[in-house]
Amino acid sequence: MRRWIRSGTWAFVVGVFGFYLILTSGGMLDEPGFERNMAVTNEPVEAAFSAAAAPDFSLQNLQGETIQLSDLRGKTVVVNFWTTWCPPCHDEIPELEAFYSEYIKENPDVVLLGVNLTKEDHGEESIQHFVKANLMTFPILLDSDGETQKNYQILTIPTTFIVDKEGVIKQKIMGPVTKDELIEQVKQ
Repeated sequence: MRRWIRSGTWAFVVGVFGFYLILTSGGMLDEPGFERNMAVTNEPVEAAFSAAAAPDFSLQNLQGETIQLSDLRGKTVVVNFWTTWCPPCHDEIPELEAFYSEYIKENPDVVLLGVNLTKEDHGEESIQHFVKANLMTFPILLDSDGETQKNYQILTIPTTFIVDKEGVIKQKIMGPVTKDELIEQVKQ
């Protein structure tokens, strides 16, 4: 009996350590002591934070063009972080597409950028195929090195930021968003 308990304890310790290694090597944890203190759901969560300048980024889109956030000053920018393997990200695609095709087309002072966490995804070819298969027409940027993910401290996907015309983060929403929620946020 004692032998079974010792081997079970050992297996548990090795399993926990293995799980920790998987998370840290996959970039999901960057520092010791990290704890996720909220359940993952499909409901959007508005994060509490103080207004801060949005970290600038310069990323390539699927056509190879470079888009820099600071070049969009003077416009409200919606930045949505996502991956192809994320079910809640799939759920919000029609909402993002509706926001883009119905609202942004009539409001040129608002921009939508979908930032794919390419380092966490299945490669650029897979992303290209996914975008075409899901009829995504809004701009998709590739965070190939994970630097933008790190700068925005993305731990949950999808996560959406509303950046105001001065380049300040106005809102952070974790979880899928709807067209109506985005319209409400950009109008504030």
